[in-house]
Amino acid sequence: MGLTFMNIRSKPVQRQPAVYGIYSVYRWARRHSMHLHRRRTADLARGRWPGILEALGVEARFLRYRHGPCPMCGGKDRFRFDDKNGLGTWFCNQCGSGDGFTLLRYFKGWAFDKAAKAVDGVIEAVPAGAVEAERSEVHKVWALRKVWTDSREVAHGDPVWRYLNARTGIKKAPMDIRFHPSLRYRAEDGKDQGEFPAMLALLRDPDGNGVTIHRTYLTDAGDKAPVPNPKKIMPGKALSRAAVRLAVTQNCIGIAEGIETALAASLRFDVPVWAATSAGLLQNWEPPVGVKLVLIAGDNDANYTGQAAAFVLARRLLSHGLRVEVQIPGMEGKDWADLGMSRKE
Repeated sequence: MGLTFMNIRSKPVQRQPAVYGIYSVYRWARRHSMHLHRRRTADLARGRWPGILEALGVEARFLRYRHGPCPMCGGKDRFRFDDKNGLGTWFCNQCGSGDGFTLLRYFKGWAFDKAAKAVDGVIEAVPAGAVEAERSEVHKVWALRKVWTDSREVAHGDPVWRYLNARTGIKKAPMDIRFHPSLRYRAEDGKDQGEFPAMLALLRDPDGNGVTIHRTYLTDAGDKAPVPNPKKIMPGKALSRAAVRLAVTQNCIGIAEGIETALAASLRFDVPVWAATSAGLLQNWEPPVGVKLVLIAGDNDANYTGQAAAFVLARRLLSHGLRVEVQIPGMEGKDWADLGMSRKE
């Protein structure tokens, strides 16, 4: 199945609530006034978020437009501040994503109103900077389709086959993993670092629609490319509940963070395993209809990120009536791909 995309739906029109008396009118007017105030604050903050956040206590080292430590969860290389459209946008593999208000709220533990008042207090002192426009939806879809079309099936001996065989022991790659012979790599600061072979993995939503592509940059020998962040996700549709479908579903299915981890876990535990690609996506994942038992092949992270995501997912699935088994490697800092390809005894 190729890339397909859902239609963009407009937001429903907000209607004025029915008015039954003076108090109801007062409440509606107050909410309307707060809404206008929020819009004014958001409009004034556009293009100023790096300065606003720094003025309110977020260190400049977190706002450098490249992968680095997360100011909220403490992860060492999972956070990126990109400030698209001047809205203070950011992404973290563990914490999720949002705009400048969300970052400030998470960082400080504030409600929105308190965050908005704090922004009002510093906004006039922060000069507006250049606004980097986010790519349009049409351009994102075009870029995804072009990259996928320029790729081909993984063949024995190519860089993707070598990489996966060395890491997981598999002999044949799943259909949603493909080989791109020469994919351009740009660093977070926009610097062009050349072209590399790459492994492409299609992330699908629960309905099976392609939403974006995960890229792993490689060398011709099948090692990770010598670039700052060899694994990247292309801009695309919303990632919530998406996963790389590495096998056909059955009554029992597994889920893991990384692609290599999922393939290795599938061989070890003898069940089909999909890849969420991150801890944040793993804990939000939804199994296909008809699944009765879920194996969660979690990572043993030193900071407990992988374990926490696995058990958050397990608790939610249990509450929905599914049987759940959680498997975590016994060695700290390891995932199932790190432990080799032998099956569980």
